[in-house]
Amino acid sequence: MKKKIISNTIIFLVILLFVNGFKIIFGSNNSLVGVTIIISILVLMQEDLTKSLSSNLIKLLFMNLISGVFSNIATHNMYLGLILNFSILLLIGYSLTSKLNKVMVVPFGLQYLFMLYTPVTGSDFTKRLVGLATGALLIMLVQLIIYKGSKNNKVEDNKVENTINNESNSFNEDKKENEYIKLFNKFNIHHVRGAYAIRIALLTTIAVFLVDYFNLAQGRWIVYTIFSLTELYSEHCRIRSKQRLQGTVIGIIIIMLLFTVIKDSAIRGLIVLLGGYLDTYTTNYRDKIICVTMSVVASVSLTNGTITTAIERVGYICVGIILALLADKLVFNKKLEYREKLI
Repeated sequence: MKKKIISNTIIFLVILLFVNGFKIIFGSNNSLVGVTIIISILVLMQEDLTKSLSSNLIKLLFMNLISGVFSNIATHNMYLGLILNFSILLLIGYSLTSKLNKVMVVPFGLQYLFMLYTPVTGSDFTKRLVGLATGALLIMLVQLIIYKGSKNNKVEDNKVENTINNESNSFNEDKKENEYIKLFNKFNIHHVRGAYAIRIALLTTIAVFLVDYFNLAQGRWIVYTIFSLTELYSEHCRIRSKQRLQGTVIGIIIIMLLFTVIKDSAIRGLIVLLGGYLDTYTTNYRDKIICVTMSVVASVSLTNGTITTAIERVGYICVGIILALLADKLVFNKKLEYREKLI
């Protein structure tokens, strides 16, 4: 336990130092980009990208820069944003799920959404693009440090690749294949990844548009919820929806109880950091949402009022959960039974 506390504390301090350093260099308006870059670095440490170093660096640079440009344009024109948001989220949703999980989708998708809701202009936009390019370079630098001279586990890679290929083949043998499956086959699109990419791009894009159209002050919480709950498989969506609601309610109750006792603004501000630190110990989605909710609600409550923030948070997240569950039922639904056929 002692080692875990030390390692988690070190990781948390590194994240704080990185984000603050990024903020100093690229400006306070780009601090959230720093958050997503350090998350990307940590997440991608699980993957060996050095096997195709130049190719992966180009892909990362392209992904980051196009996200920065598209989000900036979409922010200033919500109708053009329908096309741009759908395009970039479709790209993220499909290209980053090659191992049939959304581990890599989360940091890059959230990075795009964060930029969408923290628009910048002039020199700040230039700094944002430079920061995004720097982020891609830092990811590969960390990769080189970690995987330099290491032997690639080709057996494991082949197992993953074969699983994905077999999964596609199992769908091809389904006698009940519908029109969209036939279309996916025609263009050699992986069924699960394609369905997920279209679902997350379509629903998130519509949510962004409606929030913008109705000018909902904290409506971005609907967007973040929909993005987070859209899964490759239906069962995961239902489980995470329940956990997100539980985590949100528990987190809000904790903050309301703490703020009833704690009146000092400085101490309340420390709770924002406490939520982030406790998040390093979470092992499931519900507990992670409790910590995230504590940080977000504590932060917004400092200027918006605790009760008002709590009501808005629960309300918007409930809307997001309902929409995510509806979309999961109606738009290219995929169940785990498809994958279980391969085991």
